[in-house]
Amino acid sequence: MKLQTPSTRLAEGVLALQVEHAFRQLPISTLANVGNALILVAVFWNDLDHRTLLIWLTAVYSVTLLRHVMLSGFRDPVRKGARSTATWGNLFLLGALGAGLAWGAAGILLFHPDSIPHQTFLAFALGGMIAGALPLLSSLPLVFALYAIPVGLPILVRLLSSSDHIVLVMALLLLFFMAIMLVSSHRFSRVFRESIELRLQLDSSIEQQQQQALLARMDPLTEIANRRLFEEALTNEWKRAQRTHTHLSVLIADIDYFKRYNDTLGHPAGDVCLKQVAESMATAARRPGDLAARIGGEEFAFLLPNTSEIDAGVIAERVREDIESLHIAHPDSPISEWVTISLGAAELAPNAHNIPEDLIKAADAALYRAKHEGRNRVVIAS
Repeated sequence: MKLQTPSTRLAEGVLALQVEHAFRQLPISTLANVGNALILVAVFWNDLDHRTLLIWLTAVYSVTLLRHVMLSGFRDPVRKGARSTATWGNLFLLGALGAGLAWGAAGILLFHPDSIPHQTFLAFALGGMIAGALPLLSSLPLVFALYAIPVGLPILVRLLSSSDHIVLVMALLLLFFMAIMLVSSHRFSRVFRESIELRLQLDSSIEQQQQQALLARMDPLTEIANRRLFEEALTNEWKRAQRTHTHLSVLIADIDYFKRYNDTLGHPAGDVCLKQVAESMATAARRPGDLAARIGGEEFAFLLPNTSEIDAGVIAERVREDIESLHIAHPDSPISEWVTISLGAAELAPNAHNIPEDLIKAADAALYRAKHEGRNRVVIAS
């Protein structure tokens, strides 16, 4: 699999948004094509051959219908995903070229050689189509040029071939107008691309900052919350409990005789053990607001919002049983053949007379009692 560089990913992201914007403007473009073509035929109906007008109108409507079918495919997630972004961009380009050729044919088929008013109106109408397409077709490079040049070139050639001074002046004005439109489209496309690049770079920077902030609050070994995140969550939940007058519980857990485990089996095995224990604890913290964190070497903590002393004891016992049921062999434990944990649980109703540290101290004291009473047990602080 070919790895993508940041510049490649940025270029692909820019192209995707350019194509998305181009197709988003397509309904307006197709509506303008349909309406303006009908108006042009109505204006020339009494002065030009009806068959020629209908042939040209059919050509414009056929191209418009094909572009509409292409738009429907782009809007369909399945059909859109079947083609690459570059392919959709090329299809849009071909659709714009087809529309340009159809409208350019008007400069040949609808050109009245003996009527300067008709020539003027036709040049004005085609120039309006070019001007109207500028904001609609400039999001993708070259698209506007591939539309505008076929639209303007035939009528420009016909006007330049005239011997009438006024018509020649009109042709020069149209030529100047087309040049201005092409330059404006190029600048519009460049500014649009740069704005997309800036937006994507900003989004990427924000995402990186969020990832870094998250990593700073996660334990790199066990991939659960670290002490920093635990303390932040404790502060927030403490304030919430004060506002809502609810109880807040904390569990402090310690792996029994973990130093002996490391000394006997080695630190790599100890790391594996910590990961298994942490995974089980993270699974136990299943309610919204519950948080399991590694706050020391083999020490873990649970934050249990809106939890009573009794419920905290039930959760602590379930966690203890879950760890023991992992059946992680501990050859040097004096209390069990498996890795076990001891837990201290404490509960407080936060108010103006206590602080979060009081809850932590109470849970720590309960954990100390659990160890003193033989480990592999849960003790609830008084």
